[in-house]
Amino acid sequence: MELTLTVLGTAAPFPLPDNPCSGYLVQCGEASLWVDAGTGTLMELQRHVSLENLTALWISHVHGDHFADVAALYYAYAFGDVSRKTKLPVIGPIGWAQRVSAFVTNDVAHDMSTIFQVLEHDVDEMANVVQMRLRGQLVAHNAPSYALRVDASGRSLVYSGDTGLCPQLTEMAHGADLLLCEVGCRDQQDARRHVHCTPEDAGQMATDAGVAQLMLTHLAPGLDGEEALHRAAAIYDGPITLAMAGLTINI
Repeated sequence: MELTLTVLGTAAPFPLPDNPCSGYLVQCGEASLWVDAGTGTLMELQRHVSLENLTALWISHVHGDHFADVAALYYAYAFGDVSRKTKLPVIGPIGWAQRVSAFVTNDVAHDMSTIFQVLEHDVDEMANVVQMRLRGQLVAHNAPSYALRVDASGRSLVYSGDTGLCPQLTEMAHGADLLLCEVGCRDQQDARRHVHCTPEDAGQMATDAGVAQLMLTHLAPGLDGEEALHRAAAIYDGPITLAMAGLTINI
């Protein structure tokens, strides 16, 4: 079985034509894990897996460009013609279900636990999703945000979520086959203020962690992709690619 990554979207902080916000599909065997549900990613997800066959959803944090489509997913299961044999496990930060419920509730309250298996991040215990082992780690951001490590079929993927330069992500990514890292700021002053990575930060963590490959994603508005690759490559001498909506790779 191969561990594969499909990029659903990378845009920040709002979706663009042909590029939804942050979202990724990680698959191994029969398991399909949706990672981050940024605006527009539910549409792209269905190009690759049916909602009936989705195995689980994992949310790094509750900023809209990583989280907004959870409400749309709820509507699909609660009011659409999507039929599941079991509730979908959704793993997210503490209180994620209450936030979605508050958004969709009008004259009738909506309890997420009627549709989803509501799970919250615990850095010591993470779910096994069929052939995948998942581990989360709290990282540095201006809201509680988690990185994710997926191990399956002898391969490993680490996704940064939103984070600044931090030793927790470097430690989690140690020896990984792929580090999928955000570059949400153009310069160090912005990175310190907004707690995101610059291309140099991503390159530094990839180097320190000894990862086999680095993929840059969630670029800051106005940051050119070729520039980001060049700047990261000044720090990290391994293979570097740019995440693009629709891209699928074997890890």
